[in-house]
Amino acid sequence: MTMQSNIRIIELLRFLYQQTDEAHAVTVSEMIEYLKSKGIPSVRQTVYTDLEALDTAGIDIVQIKSTQNRYFIGSRIFEYPELKMLVDAVASSKVISAKKSQALIQKLGQLTSIQQAEQLQRLASLSSRVKPHNEKVYYIIDSIQTAILDQHQISFQYYEYTPEKKKILKHDGYRYILDPYALEWKNDHYYLIGYSHKHKGIAHFRVDRLTSVEPLDSKFQPMPDFDVAAYTNKMVDMFAAEHAEQVKLLCSNELMRVIIDHYGEDIEISPYDDTHFTVIIEVNPSGTFYGWVFKFMGKIRILSPQSCVDKMQDIARTFI
Repeated sequence: MTMQSNIRIIELLRFLYQQTDEAHAVTVSEMIEYLKSKGIPSVRQTVYTDLEALDTAGIDIVQIKSTQNRYFIGSRIFEYPELKMLVDAVASSKVISAKKSQALIQKLGQLTSIQQAEQLQRLASLSSRVKPHNEKVYYIIDSIQTAILDQHQISFQYYEYTPEKKKILKHDGYRYILDPYALEWKNDHYYLIGYSHKHKGIAHFRVDRLTSVEPLDSKFQPMPDFDVAAYTNKMVDMFAAEHAEQVKLLCSNELMRVIIDHYGEDIEISPYDDTHFTVIIEVNPSGTFYGWVFKFMGKIRILSPQSCVDKMQDIARTFI
């Protein structure tokens, strides 16, 4: 095969990949015209030969038979519905900035035809999304992931907001030292989980609130019995109190899906009466946990321990 033949078949594949899909098939004449615009002479027979070669190589070239046969790329690495789900995830992410989201969506669009890529762009409006302004989050994630794989400690600062919406470093710029165990996605946020030398125990931090992340030369050994998934499931919206407790809940039957959504199908459920069931969960009983219970307007109640019942009642009185 000559150099010109190599270039021709590559350009033909590019044209089919970018310009065709199930709704946008092209004729051999259109392929010849495209190749001509690239300065590549071709005739019908060479195009037929190239299409056969692409098909033999495993490219799914679909032919629509008619007076003028038309062709399009069939199956791709990602089908359109899969790309749509990925684009929606990127667009709705509260971790990825608007600028980075737009760049990612454009890259995802390169995995399909130009026409479908334009549809994805229109469907993923970012104008009204809540997005972070931390453009460095990509590099922070990459640095943390490397540290996790290499089992190196990291150092970082953490920021919060004043009532005037100004960013300030927490604890006057204190540098946390952490043995990083995992990066976990929960409730639209990305969290770094590991052993905090400040807290003398496992802690988690919002990745988009980290700054000045530095990998350290010192190495660490993860706790052998630590279960990241179990830790994550104990957190309601990933706000932690000082300790975890076994909490027994009385739930209306209609909220079974809510419990399963939060704690999985393996959670042990006990019937209570015709309209309720009980479940024992391990959670960090923070204010966010009580707020989670409150939002079900009495359809979830805390039965034990008594300390959590009392705390719930104290919080309820503050609203009266």
